[in-house]
Amino acid sequence: MPLLDVSPTSPVLSEEIPTFCLDETGEEDDVGKVGCSFPIRDVEGNNQFGIVLVHGFGGGVFSWRNVMDDLAQQVGCAVTAFDRPGWGLTSRPRQRDWEENQLPNPYKIDSQVDLLLSFCSDMGFTSVVLVGHDDGGLLALKAAQRVQSSTNSINVHIKGIVLLDVSLSRELVPAFARILLRTSLGKKHLVRPLLRTEITQVVNRRAWYDATKLTTDVLSLYKAPLCVEGWDEALHEIGKHSSETVLSPENAAQLLKTVESLPVMVIGGAEDALVSIKSVQVMASKLVNSRLVAISGCGHLPHEECPKALLAAMSPFINRILVEPQQQHQ
Repeated sequence: MPLLDVSPTSPVLSEEIPTFCLDETGEEDDVGKVGCSFPIRDVEGNNQFGIVLVHGFGGGVFSWRNVMDDLAQQVGCAVTAFDRPGWGLTSRPRQRDWEENQLPNPYKIDSQVDLLLSFCSDMGFTSVVLVGHDDGGLLALKAAQRVQSSTNSINVHIKGIVLLDVSLSRELVPAFARILLRTSLGKKHLVRPLLRTEITQVVNRRAWYDATKLTTDVLSLYKAPLCVEGWDEALHEIGKHSSETVLSPENAAQLLKTVESLPVMVIGGAEDALVSIKSVQVMASKLVNSRLVAISGCGHLPHEECPKALLAAMSPFINRILVEPQQQHQ
């Protein structure tokens, strides 16, 4: 497992782990230029390839602002971000909206998987690499599982997955809070302060290794979705169904087994206080076609804290996915 060392004082995880250093402030470096000369790729004849970024709990399209443009340049393809229902600046459907139209609850994980795949198709992509952070990684894995088990109904091919600080067993909302959210008392008196607290937890110092990078401007980006009309009812729904992100060992093993043929990069922040690097290692060990990278000097949000190091890991991995099929046909 290579360790991307972006902090001279960061502890080394293991003496056996090879390391290389990244100069976060340098403008010229070989790693940062990986793939930047590639033209926009049409790797499958007239079909379109793209990279789709899927944020985690409390995030949004804005979470990827530090990596989207550079990733597109380095890999030479379209890069888009998916705003999940209830997050970002998307509209917040109310219960009557989906019930009256006989639609599934958009805040449930399986519904979001369907929406993610529809988003890929609507963007014109016929093949994608999915990059998922936190429980956005669960969506990416479930989307791959859905595609693998589908006959011909899904016209999007998933070529690979990148998982950032993903756990299949972490509770995003504490169990006692989920129980209260199902009561009328919880809905009336608990939802706003509780969910505001949970959102704040995503961007507070526990999620960041270097709290100085959590500036007022960054914090305002994460608080802005709380001004969208219906935000509290939407997060109330998310809170009620948040147990769906906690998989039993059997279900987690089955999910990973389903996608074992896909190339997967598993990335963790070495100082992540929310998803330990040890748990990330364990998950990676169950994916036979995976590559594990730890970013030192980084907490739970590598795309916020260490975007350059994150790109240095992701871009070569995605480039290899795209180059290898072409080489096989030569």
